[in-house]
Amino acid sequence: MEKSLFKNAIYKISLNFFNLVLPILVGMYVYRVLGNESIGRVKYGESIFNYLFIFATFGIYQYGLREVSRIKKDKQKVAQLFTSLFTFSIFTNAVTLIAYLLIAYYGYGNHYLFPILLIFSISFVMNIFYVEWLNEAFENYGFITIKTIIVKLIYIGLLFTLVKGPEDYLIFTALLVMTTSLNNILSFFYIKRHVPFDFSNLVIRPHLRPLFLVVIFMNGNILYGQLDIFMLGKYVSEKSVSFYVMSKQITTIISALMLSVVQVTIPRLSYLLGSADEKSYLELVQRIAKLYFAVLFPAAIGLFVISDLGVIAYGGKDFADAGPVLAVFSIYMIFVGTDNVLSNQVMYVKKKEHILVRFIVICGIINLLLNALFVYLDYFDARVAIATTGFSTFLLVCLEYYYVRRVIKLPLNLLTSSNLKYLLFSLSFIPISYGIRTFLSGTYVLFGTIVVVCLSLYVFLLWITKDEILFMILDKVKQKFPKLRI
Repeated sequence: MEKSLFKNAIYKISLNFFNLVLPILVGMYVYRVLGNESIGRVKYGESIFNYLFIFATFGIYQYGLREVSRIKKDKQKVAQLFTSLFTFSIFTNAVTLIAYLLIAYYGYGNHYLFPILLIFSISFVMNIFYVEWLNEAFENYGFITIKTIIVKLIYIGLLFTLVKGPEDYLIFTALLVMTTSLNNILSFFYIKRHVPFDFSNLVIRPHLRPLFLVVIFMNGNILYGQLDIFMLGKYVSEKSVSFYVMSKQITTIISALMLSVVQVTIPRLSYLLGSADEKSYLELVQRIAKLYFAVLFPAAIGLFVISDLGVIAYGGKDFADAGPVLAVFSIYMIFVGTDNVLSNQVMYVKKKEHILVRFIVICGIINLLLNALFVYLDYFDARVAIATTGFSTFLLVCLEYYYVRRVIKLPLNLLTSSNLKYLLFSLSFIPISYGIRTFLSGTYVLFGTIVVVCLSLYVFLLWITKDEILFMILDKVKQKFPKLRI
């Protein structure tokens, strides 16, 4: 029996809420307690860890999700694929861990980053048990959500108990690793109840090429966000890293909640293509894209108009200078959001990742060159870093859209009048927020008023134009709660 896409989306949104929203709200405590220097240290160390970690994961999550989604009705094939990928994961994590420890010791043995890097090394061992891709392929979002809520609540309890000052940044690092590790272990034991190991057809070589392509495809941030953090830590300051990371966290939570709509449809899209149902596939992509843009544009423009208030409300007055960084990040959200639709729902599902890899590398190199140029000109900071990344991502979107329309010849139209309507409505937030600022003052009063007024205006505009997405959501709510009057 097929599981409801609507229910799955609700579960996935709830999951991402506890994965990202709760930590970012708790982050208001963390940023104030640890301060920008300690946060900068942890995130600088994490950026180094992430460079190696992508080779440990080796794209198994995305590749496994897609491939199992195509064969999930054949239990034996699923068990054989799971066993092959799990075995390969042991190898990649072991090799990468050795390389990581050597780099940590010889590169940072006498550096303050060394103990941070050692704590993060535990993640290589625990990553062997990361099998969430199987749960997602079988659309077990109910289990994933409940499990994540429990793990995050444990994390929060320990965080408030153990992290009390700037000197506790190593404890904070350990809690981050512990949360991920516990999450992996619980998922592993759950999925093993349904999918056993089957070594009867253990194969690795046929998976290597697609996995390698997925590594580059899904980890393009090594030439984008991770590159920015590393270069800021090396050439600017830990403080600039904290400004960049905080702004990125705020936009990531919003993007991840919206991306839930995209991620939860990948198994269904893969299944439709595997069934040669091209018409239903295109209809689903168009519908999901419209829903995505209906949320993306108001979220991005809304964040832009409250960026200066948001960084103070989140991190305190010491982070006031991060306002312009968050403002640029909010515009970047639009580009990366469009990329999510084109790359995840079209090019990856249609197995065009080898083309996508080329696009990602080309635009990533452009970003690297632009960053290097601004470092040379002594004009590189967190705001410039995300601006160059945004420009590179815009170029990536242009290449993807051209390829989808002209080469794949998929009649996907993202620039429809109905989609652009959401952008037009959202742009009204700019004069509205400016008007509110002339009458009110105070960070929290302004923040709350602007959010409530802009959100109310957006919903009102959708209502009077009888927007399809708004009424679809209202109908779903009515079906779920028939006694509720809307």
